[in-house]
Amino acid sequence: MKRFIFVILLIVTPFLVKSKNDQTFKPVVDTINSLFNEIVQARADADKERLNDEIMEVMNDFLHKQGSFDHAIDTLKYLSCLKSSDNALRIYTWNLCYTDGSFKYFGYVQQKAGGKINVYGLYDRRNKNPNAPNKDLEYYTTSEWYGCIYYECITKTWNSRTYYTLIGWDGADNLTNKKIVEVLSFTRRGIPVFEKKMFKVDRVISSRLIFEYADRATMLLRYNDKHKIIVIDHLSPAEDRFKDMYQYYGPDMSFDALEFKGGRWQLESNINPEIAINYQKNALVNRIKRRGISYDF
Repeated sequence: MKRFIFVILLIVTPFLVKSKNDQTFKPVVDTINSLFNEIVQARADADKERLNDEIMEVMNDFLHKQGSFDHAIDTLKYLSCLKSSDNALRIYTWNLCYTDGSFKYFGYVQQKAGGKINVYGLYDRRNKNPNAPNKDLEYYTTSEWYGCIYYECITKTWNSRTYYTLIGWDGADNLTNKKIVEVLSFTRRGIPVFEKKMFKVDRVISSRLIFEYADRATMLLRYNDKHKIIVIDHLSPAEDRFKDMYQYYGPDMSFDALEFKGGRWQLESNINPEIAINYQKNALVNRIKRRGISYDF
């Protein structure tokens, strides 16, 4: 009889704790959803920014509260929340779409370390040097962030360090979209940084990869857990005369891949299409799509 009661307690107690947490944070989630809905309806950029400032205040307060790390926020629309497979990281991202078709991105990183939760803001600095070529952009800290909406997080370990590979989407402008792959880790002092020298393409080593393509096109950039590779639609211009004019770029029906070797992601060109597309898709990405953040993942 005691064994039966013990089992019941194991089942019921977590449920009660979860229910209590759900009720504790429900007003917060409702407030954020309401503010996002107001942003969608707002026509003036100034109104969107004012409402977004309120979202940031509510989010910052929420993320510092005990229990927020484990609270499910699947009901939040227009916001992406990813949790790492080692249950040590949560990353939240969203964007504002301005009347001219441009975007600005916002986010927070929550880290569970040593029994406490650390919170870091993400500050979009993509436009601080618009003339710098993509490959040379040096965004290595959370205060100098290449803003985007993250839709996948891949956890890798190498030499006793943990690396979180993040795949994201940037609406760019009215002509093109961009997709980004970069790696977040934490220093020995616990500072979040975007790692340098994490990607090897031919003989070139870089801190992130940025793919730009036509706004009307759709690019596949997803993790294939079955084969442990990041699958990439190979992009090319519609005609040779459109080379380097990315509003004319799109998938050419071939695939490349990134494989994690020796502590960095290395590019493999022209992989077998069956390997590229024959895998179970990440259900989380589909849930993010349904929330209305973007249909371009």
